[in-house]
Amino acid sequence: MGKGYHSRSPEEFREYLKQIGDKNKKTRWRQIVLLIDLVLVVLIFYIGFRALNPGSFQNRTQSDKQIVDGYPTYLSLSREEDDKFQGYFLFIENNTKLPIEFPNPKWKSEFRIKTRLGILCFQEDIHWENRTIPPNANGFLYHSVSKEKWKGLVSDCRKEIFDEEASIFRSKFRSLDLGFYSQVLIHSEDRTYTFQIKQKPYK
Repeated sequence: MGKGYHSRSPEEFREYLKQIGDKNKKTRWRQIVLLIDLVLVVLIFYIGFRALNPGSFQNRTQSDKQIVDGYPTYLSLSREEDDKFQGYFLFIENNTKLPIEFPNPKWKSEFRIKTRLGILCFQEDIHWENRTIPPNANGFLYHSVSKEKWKGLVSDCRKEIFDEEASIFRSKFRSLDLGFYSQVLIHSEDRTYTFQIKQKPYK
């Protein structure tokens, strides 16, 4: 005879229903435990990927801060949308009680674009406009770069800047690793400061 309910007393029927309910509860708990295990595995994978690929899950728009000529300084990407130009701000913090003049006349500044492998694709001198930063205030120097200049670069450089190999078949994790490095170099009297931002490719 097949398994299941057959002619039994009411007490046996209630016991049979209880056994079915207990089996269903056990099955639900197993499903919950499996779901928790799956979430933990995904979380561990995410943490490992973040550790191996710092910055991959975030779109940083500014560089690390450095002290240049005694003033905290960092590079920031302009968020204004422009099809022809990309702007960069060099922010300088004046924490003194006196106004300061920037840039330092003895600076030599340049802008660079590098691939993920460190290949230098683009380089140009920067001629900052003179600015006065008031006491206890933040100021900035500004540099704008023509994207048209980048479109004339060699293929290996251009495809990283403009993501020329984009397709609907490429995985999301592959696209997270894409990008290029924009740099501003400040050559002062005592050393060279490199400010770097990893940018996502332009579409």
